Amino acid sequence: MRILFLEPYDGGSHRSFREGLARHSRHSIMALTLPARFWKWRMRGAAVWFADRIAADGVAADLIVVTDFLNAADLRGLLRPPLDRAPLLLYMHENQLTYPLSPEEEFDFHFGFTNILSCLAADRVLFNSAFHRDLFLGSLPGYLARMPEAVPRGVRPRLEAKSGVMPVGLERTPHPAGSFAPYLGGACTVGTGPGWPRDGRTHVILWNHRWEFDKRPEMFAGVMSRLADAGRRFRLLLLGETRQRDEVFAGLRARLADRIDACGFVPAHGAYERLLESADIVVSCAAQEYFGISVAEAVHAGAYPVLPREQVYPSLYGDRCRGRHFYAGEDELVSLLDELLAGDACGHVCSLPLDCDAYCWQRLAPQFDEVFEEVSGS
Repeated sequence: MRILFLEPYDGGSHRSFREGLARHSRHSIMALTLPARFWKWRMRGAAVWFADRIAADGVAADLIVVTDFLNAADLRGLLRPPLDRAPLLLYMHENQLTYPLSPEEEFDFHFGFTNILSCLAADRVLFNSAFHRDLFLGSLPGYLARMPEAVPRGVRPRLEAKSGVMPVGLERTPHPAGSFAPYLGGACTVGTGPGWPRDGRTHVILWNHRWEFDKRPEMFAGVMSRLADAGRRFRLLLLGETRQRDEVFAGLRARLADRIDACGFVPAHGAYERLLESADIVVSCAAQEYFGISVAEAVHAGAYPVLPREQVYPSLYGDRCRGRHFYAGEDELVSLLDELLAGDACGHVCSLPLDCDAYCWQRLAPQFDEVFEEVSGS
């Protein structure tokens, strides 16, 4: 089957998803992309650019896959025959109905409505987590109620009927049998467990997220400073993309320079993987997270996750955890990390790295292919 993949914001998890899917699918996937910038303009105008490019290149496809920064309704109206009738699948990495605003932004109703129109225009909608799907669908009645008149009816049940869940894939290999066996036995009440910390001396705390407002790097920096003030020993890995907020960690780098083992974005996959494998604890402070590929990568590598309770994480990692992984607010995060660093809380990784094998492309790609075949009717 020929699949045309249109990505108007080709960076970060969007690019990782597109490349992983193309690499592991049994189908032929051709991609047209735009760089990861000007997201608002992408939502307004990318459909025109893609439709013109498709017509100029004479692209043929049995299925079109698009993501949430593209207005799928505009695209369908602009495509020329026969692609105007091609089945279309929309993948939702995030949505503009529930995404938090930065302090500099004002709410714009139209971006969320673009997501709604795209979902209505698509033949199938896939969300990266059940948490994301339920949050989006649950927000529809209140969002549409802002319309002064001519409010469309039945939008939620229509979208619910065509919606499914497929997580973002990890470019990782499932663990061989027996992996992490020393961690999986014994009680998880008090004690640090075997192999904790990994280097036998000092716990390594990992931050591997974008340094942007919705990941709350200021909160992480403040927590690390408080732990250092309390006399706790730890080392730091400050990874992730630093597009706009490099200044957030400037003070932390100056103050805790002797504790930082690596800082900044690591483009080489092998080097990044080795750093993940050296981490004992991965921390997220996200104000929004609908899947969290960076956390999943770290957990797959064996890091102990410490995560905000109000985001997607309990639905992904909560069922089989025997340790304390979730917190609410900065003070609770400080308390939990303090207990972990002191050895007074469970340091076992439980079965979480093995559970993350389900997100490896090797296991996930065949499931995507089945959905593609179902939507295309092939």
